[in-house]
Amino acid sequence: MKPAGIVTFVFFLCFGARVYSQTNTFAPEWAYGINGGVTFSKVGFNSVLSVPQEAFRQFSGGITVRYISEKNFGVQAELNYSQRGWKERTDTVHLNRYSRSIAYLELPVLTHIYFNVGKQVRLIFNLGPQIGYYIGEKEIEREINDPERETSYYDFPVQKSFDYGLKGTMGLEFQTKAGSFILDGRYYYGLSDIFNNTKADIFQASHHQVMGVNLTYLFR
Repeated sequence: MKPAGIVTFVFFLCFGARVYSQTNTFAPEWAYGINGGVTFSKVGFNSVLSVPQEAFRQFSGGITVRYISEKNFGVQAELNYSQRGWKERTDTVHLNRYSRSIAYLELPVLTHIYFNVGKQVRLIFNLGPQIGYYIGEKEIEREINDPERETSYYDFPVQKSFDYGLKGTMGLEFQTKAGSFILDGRYYYGLSDIFNNTKADIFQASHHQVMGVNLTYLFR
C-alpha cells in the first residue's frame, strides 16, 4: 500500500473510531417511582337513549417503571389503580342526578419519547396500548324525580371485566438531584365496552374516555 493510501486508511480508521465512541457515549437509564393524579371521566354511550354527561372527577395512582434504551427513546410501564365511570348532567327541570364510580387495575405499556428543552428539563411524550381489569363499582348518587325517565341501565352491573384501549400523555420532566418530577396531561380512549352491545341491548357502545392530570416522581 502506498504511503498516501496508508495515511488515508489511518485517517478514516481514527475518524470512524471517534464517531463510534461519540455515538456510544449515551448511557441507558433505568428509573422507577410512584405516580398519582386526578381523572376526569365519561363513558361514550352509543344509543337512541340520550345520556348527557359532565366530567366526573376522581383519582388514580400507582407505580411507574421507565427504561430509556437510546437517546430520546425508551419505554414506560405503569401499574395503576384508576377510578372511572360517569356522571350525568343535572336535569334543571326535574333535578335528576346520577353518578357511578368504576374501579380498575390498569397496565399501560407506552413508547417514551423525550426532547431536552433546558439543562434539566425535558418535554416528554408517551403513547401506547393499555389493558385493565374491573375490580369494583359504586353508585355515588341517584336522585330521579322524573317518572318518565329511562333508568333501567342504572341497575346494570359492569358486564365486561376486561378493558383495553389507547393512552397518550404529554408533559414536562424536571430533573433534580433528588430525582425526576414529571407533570403531564393524559388521555385514554377505551376500545372495549362495559355493557353488552348486541342489537337487543340498550347500548351499542359504552367505552371509557378518561382525561387526567398526573404527577410522577422517579429516581434512578
